[in-house]
Amino acid sequence: MALVLPFLLLLLPSPALSSQHLQAGAQRVSRDIQPQPFKLVISDTCAQDGAKEREIDWNPDSPLVLTHQIRLVPGSGSACGQCKQDFAALHERIERLEKEVSDLREKCGGPEGCCSSQQSKGAVCTTIRPTIDECPDDCSDQGRCVDGKCVCFTGFSGPDCSVADCPDDCSSRGRCVNGQCVCDPGFTGPDCSSSTCPDNCNDRGRCVNGRCVCDRGFTGSDCRTQSCPDNCNNRGRCVNGQCVCDSGFTGQDCSEISCPGNCNGRGRCVNGQCVCDSGFTGQDCSEISCPGNCNGRGRCVNGQCVCDPGFSGPDCSEETCPEDCNDRGQCVNGKCVCKSGFTGPNCSSRSCPEDCSDHGRCVDGRCVCDGGFTGPDCSSKACPNDCNNKGRCVDGKCVCDVGFYGQDCSIKTCPNKCSNKGRCVRGRCVCRRGFSGPDCSKCQSGFTGENCDTALAGVSGLSTRDITESSVTLSWTPPAVEYDTYHISFSSRKETDQKISSKISGRLSSYTQTGLAAGQEYTVSITGEKDGIFGTESTAEFTTLISGPKDFQVVKTTTTSVTVQWEKAQGEIDRYVLSVAPNQTDGSSRLPEMHLLPETDSAQINSLEPGRLYDISLVTEKDSLRSLPATVQATPGPEPPSNLAFSDVTDSSFMVSWTKPKSKVSGFKITYTHVQEGEPISVSVDSETLQLSLSRMSPGSTYEVHVMSVLGQDESDSIQDTVTTLPDPPTDLRAINVTDSKVLLLWRPALAAVDHYVIVYSSEEAPGSGRTVRVSGNAAEEQLQALQSSTRYRVSVHSQLADLSSSRATTAFTTSSGKKMDGPRDLKASQVTPRTALLSWKPPVSTISSYKLSYHTDGQDIQEENLGPMVKEFKLTRLYPSSTYTAHLQAERDGLYTSSVSTDFTTGTLRFPFPTDCSQERQNGALQSGVVEVFPQGRGGKPLMVYCDMETDGGGWTVFQRRKDGKTNFFRSWREYSSGFGALDGEFWLGNEQLHNFTKMSPMTLRVDLRAGDETVYAHYSSFSVESVKKHYTIRVSGYSGTAGDSLTYHDRRPFSTRDRDSQPFITRCAMSYRGGWWYKNCHEANLNGLYNTNTNHQGVIWTEWKGKDFSIPFTEMKFRPVSFRP
Repeated sequence: MALVLPFLLLLLPSPALSSQHLQAGAQRVSRDIQPQPFKLVISDTCAQDGAKEREIDWNPDSPLVLTHQIRLVPGSGSACGQCKQDFAALHERIERLEKEVSDLREKCGGPEGCCSSQQSKGAVCTTIRPTIDECPDDCSDQGRCVDGKCVCFTGFSGPDCSVADCPDDCSSRGRCVNGQCVCDPGFTGPDCSSSTCPDNCNDRGRCVNGRCVCDRGFTGSDCRTQSCPDNCNNRGRCVNGQCVCDSGFTGQDCSEISCPGNCNGRGRCVNGQCVCDSGFTGQDCSEISCPGNCNGRGRCVNGQCVCDPGFSGPDCSEETCPEDCNDRGQCVNGKCVCKSGFTGPNCSSRSCPEDCSDHGRCVDGRCVCDGGFTGPDCSSKACPNDCNNKGRCVDGKCVCDVGFYGQDCSIKTCPNKCSNKGRCVRGRCVCRRGFSGPDCSKCQSGFTGENCDTALAGVSGLSTRDITESSVTLSWTPPAVEYDTYHISFSSRKETDQKISSKISGRLSSYTQTGLAAGQEYTVSITGEKDGIFGTESTAEFTTLISGPKDFQVVKTTTTSVTVQWEKAQGEIDRYVLSVAPNQTDGSSRLPEMHLLPETDSAQINSLEPGRLYDISLVTEKDSLRSLPATVQATPGPEPPSNLAFSDVTDSSFMVSWTKPKSKVSGFKITYTHVQEGEPISVSVDSETLQLSLSRMSPGSTYEVHVMSVLGQDESDSIQDTVTTLPDPPTDLRAINVTDSKVLLLWRPALAAVDHYVIVYSSEEAPGSGRTVRVSGNAAEEQLQALQSSTRYRVSVHSQLADLSSSRATTAFTTSSGKKMDGPRDLKASQVTPRTALLSWKPPVSTISSYKLSYHTDGQDIQEENLGPMVKEFKLTRLYPSSTYTAHLQAERDGLYTSSVSTDFTTGTLRFPFPTDCSQERQNGALQSGVVEVFPQGRGGKPLMVYCDMETDGGGWTVFQRRKDGKTNFFRSWREYSSGFGALDGEFWLGNEQLHNFTKMSPMTLRVDLRAGDETVYAHYSSFSVESVKKHYTIRVSGYSGTAGDSLTYHDRRPFSTRDRDSQPFITRCAMSYRGGWWYKNCHEANLNGLYNTNTNHQGVIWTEWKGKDFSIPFTEMKFRPVSFRP
């Protein structure tokens, strides 16, 4: 059933009644206004019959009765959805209203149903109350006015009935708060009449009369416990919603009968009995069964058959043979079928081939043949004495081997019957004179001819020539008999077991041998050969030259020295001899020879004259022999620099300088080494550079520095000295526990080992009243005492190592007044980004005059802000990324300061925490153009404010020139153009020194944007740089592309000039003639720093290729970014 409340809306169109009040049941009309009849429109917004409005004529002197029509309408409640209220509460109110109406009717009691009062009249008994006594606020429409006092309707109370009562006074089970019951624990409902359920049934059931009716699957007084299906059928207990079944039962609800041991996973349970899987048996399938139950021929043990004697197989179905035929046969139906070579019932006996052919007996498988027979099977006839092992027996007869004959091959023969040139004696030939060989077929050594009677003579006149360390040439006179071949052999006295042999034609009379060892004595022999017969040997002796050095070269020169190097000699030597002489004919004497050990492969020649040409030779010696000389020429290196000096020494860097020599050099090489632990590091510079800043040094460390001149590949002697870096300062200096008379200083010690720290502090009111405290170099804190109250102090701490002092770490603090003053509280940082943070705090209760806020981090000076007394938060900007900051806040009143509150916070990270230019800031995610702080020299360098264009062509441009309105004068001096001028958000020139610093860091591209009205063009140059002040900030620009035309390449390699400086003037001083500072030539194709809005005499802001020289361009921007940048 839905509750619908039609209500009446009273519309008063007459302006005469705009200040009157109409009220159902009690009407009040102002006595000061003469009532006039008017029309009254009554609107019923919940009417369902379509008659939502009724119009009546009403005289204010007549009573007006408006009755409530309250009905409970059955249905879905969609007819008057805006009138729906809580059903139970309204139903209760309706009952109270009906009861009050009944009480009124009983009191009225008249025959016409009217009240007994004199003011009552009419059948509806509406009482018009005298207007003389008014109730406060007309009883808030929640009561009736009786004699100037409100008689409140049920549910309301108070002098004006404005206080809502709670139904049934919350049934004494709660307290009434703003007309609503706040029920005691255990009760609920509008009047707290309903009991609640424990833990609201845990959202797992509904509450009925204070008891939980649990959802399916849950049980318990608060439905907390999970229930089990069918309550486990009383065959188990429920644990966390799952049945733990009693023994003998199983299943989710314990409804199934279980089998013993759950059939051990070897079968399935059917009505409490195991049906075992194949291979298993027993009540619980725990026993392994045997195949065929062993066929009754054995017993089953652990699933395997143990067969009775005479049977085998997995199921004992097979018959066995004796001793299993000894693995020499196959058992067939219980009988052995033996393999070849075996016999017997169990195949244990060996058989003989062919049963010895009946010519012998079988013993252990071998035939013992009868006399006259042989062979494995005694089938062959035997020969006498078995041919004495000098032949083979064929059908009982010996076939003798070569060299033997006879019935049993016992007699020896001679080879080839001694060629009929000798006789055979016991198988060996005895040759006739002149013949030799096993069969007397060859001539004796040194003889030849048909009858071996012609003598073979050796060569004559054997000699050696053209001897080197590895070769020799032989020559000789051939004999009368021409040989077919010469055999030549070389043998060393040192290595007698190694010979070099060669075979050459017998027609030659000379031969060159290579590959010999150096410095060794050799014996050479030559022997002729003809028809396989060697003639007489001829010999000679010689010694190869000793090995000399190879690849002799100059590897380094200094001012007065030359270093030579060579490849060691191959053979054994006693020494190297190095000779040096000037390459002149002025009588200059040679330098003394240098004798070097044989292991040496380099030498340094000192005491030479710079710039003089020298001849250098090197030979090897062994005993009295010398090798061929190796020679080279050399000129000592360049003149060294002088006046080595150091300046600008810090804890991490120093400047080294020197004086250039008078003679020509191509550059300088600077090498520095950490004395205790460093590896040498070298830096090369050109010949114009006479000083170099070295950074990233260790604090408090000594470095050895060498500087030498370089000319091509040659280096001079070095000049050297040592320098010690300053100790680094302490960091993270903080003042904490500040009172009216003391403070505790904390700091992070220096990296370098220091002797002590020096603390200097003074009040800002009396700067000359400073005090100095010296503490140990191991200290990290110090308490300052006897301070003045309400005084601002500045403190510095620096490290000291011997007579070297570091830079200073500083902080400031203000002592409290000593009086009880409440200060700011709960200082905290929020909205922290890489470069900003928002500080907020709770102000003190008492009135203050101002706040003093200070914050700092390592490497940054203390920043202070004075804030007004009403400020409760302050945004910090230009913070360092990835840095921990400490902020202090004090309140001030009448010159007295409260104790400070502090907080620490760490800024966010960026890819480039300290961007060197706008391209790195763009890669940090910056998308909007504007002024940005960059760090061209890194965190340790001085920051620089620049304007970044983050939108044009992918962004990342560092703008260095802009013309837009003519408010900035560009006809300026050299110094001004060098340092820069103007406003970054207006017209400006960044500065030539900055241009040089930026463009020397990495290769840069240049973009020039030009605009005139709605026309925009640009010029892009792929290479752009500006040289140093020593080179007059010369521009180098090339690689044009774009839409503006190329007007800048004309100025490539031109120095910068201004009105007061022009290093290379042409016919005229261009800067004076064309009123700007620029890289003028003769004079310009571009003049972007000319006079603004000047279109005469070519003096305006000009880009010739776009607008010519008679048009001054209203807007220009010049900007650069690294070549490597990718949007």
